[in-house]
Amino acid sequence: MDRRHLRENRSHGTPDFPVGIYSMEGQTGDPLLESHWHEEAEFLLVDSGRALFRVGLAEYELQAGEAIFIAGGELHGAFGVDGSACSYRAIVFDLDWLIDARDGISSRFLQPLLRGRIGLSNPITGRTAGGAAIELLERLVLLEHSDDPAREMRVKGGLYLLFAEIWSAGGWNSRQTASPAEQRSIERLKDALTYIETHFARKLTVRELADVAGMSEGHFSRMFKSFMRKTPVEYVNRFRLRHAAALLAEADRTVGEAAAEAGFDNFSYFSKSFRTLFGCSPSEYRRSARKAADPGASGMNGAEEGEEENRPDMPKKPFSPQTGRGLDS
Repeated sequence: MDRRHLRENRSHGTPDFPVGIYSMEGQTGDPLLESHWHEEAEFLLVDSGRALFRVGLAEYELQAGEAIFIAGGELHGAFGVDGSACSYRAIVFDLDWLIDARDGISSRFLQPLLRGRIGLSNPITGRTAGGAAIELLERLVLLEHSDDPAREMRVKGGLYLLFAEIWSAGGWNSRQTASPAEQRSIERLKDALTYIETHFARKLTVRELADVAGMSEGHFSRMFKSFMRKTPVEYVNRFRLRHAAALLAEADRTVGEAAAEAGFDNFSYFSKSFRTLFGCSPSEYRRSARKAADPGASGMNGAEEGEEENRPDMPKKPFSPQTGRGLDS
């Protein structure tokens, strides 16, 4: 499960080595990657299948052997194409880490890139820099699990080489930014997404989110669905389900506690929605996640392994079967 969403608070790597390399295998469904943003830059390389990646207002349909560059702060996500599975890898890094004020050579290219004055030409394909860019990216992501004592040096040097190849081949352009109105809409959407991230455990309304974004309710709903490909109601419920799944996998909580902390106040709806999204019951998900984390674990007790619907350990409140504890439209 991809637990990255919205504005990431996680750190990628360490202060001395601010780089994270991630693999996502055989992703299906929609979205493949929840829309989110982070301050670090990112290269994302497709290994197999196809997917539509959205970066800001631009969309790129990528297939195996193609990549994109995502500047820091850009809202981005990925969506399936014709139901096909997609595997991809990403290298997320602090671009400022590569810039040394005493090194005017690399800074001539990297400083304008960091400040958004120029951008890389997307998508990056086998034709970019004569194929060298993709080849270098493939080498970089292979270092994810490397035990090479010079791994960090190879990653940093590889990023310099990658940018150098793109720079030499002219694979960059003057940054084509969105219009001021479009940029304001994206920033307001990010404000609403951050608000959801902070307040998802309590009752939210579309009106409340529209006020946060500084828009009318109708305009906010249209803009939200256009970018996120789901209504605010659908998005909040999905966010809550993913949060509940993370609690079940990573914390010592019962299924009922995870559901309540995620903002659900109807246990049957939570269980049904969870199964629809993840293809298993919350208890099955919890057992599988715990077993993966500790293969020698003996499992949970009988009460915990029972079906959720037979364990009414959450308070029942008036509830809409269509939206759950979601948004009041």
